[in-house]
Amino acid sequence: MQWSTLWMTHAHRVLRAGASVMVFSDWRQLPVITSALQAAGFTWRGIVVWDKTEGVRPQKGRFRQQSEFIIWGSKGKWHSADGPVLPGVYRHSVTAGGPKVHTTGKPVPLMADLITVCPSGTVLDPFAGSGSAGLATIRSGRLFVGCEREETYFNVACERLSNTA
Repeated sequence: MQWSTLWMTHAHRVLRAGASVMVFSDWRQLPVITSALQAAGFTWRGIVVWDKTEGVRPQKGRFRQQSEFIIWGSKGKWHSADGPVLPGVYRHSVTAGGPKVHTTGKPVPLMADLITVCPSGTVLDPFAGSGSAGLATIRSGRLFVGCEREETYFNVACERLSNTA
């Protein structure tokens, strides 16, 4: 929890008031991430489910782990009381919008759906991976700032983003 609180605190520091925050988690880390989000100063607003469809790896005799959770909140007050009511479950195959190019890669259509709640301006992804959030952000006409420590994935993200821009 300490590490997650640390990076979320740094994100909280640089985000504008009213900014949206979304953090992906599996079921094992859900309690830790929700606690870290609040400890970092964000207001926890709820959980959205990403249904990865039946294309995920089956485990005989067990329930299929076909969902991830998106813990969402804001820096202070929610930025808007207007706008559409959005679904609480998004169903996208892990390969929707193209092949998966990162171990924990997210499909670009999912990221496009999620960033609709972000106020206009810049989207920050402190764990950019292969750049799916960046692609969705650029395609929506917004600015993107991404961080990635693994050189291989940084290069993949840069290539994908430059091809889109």
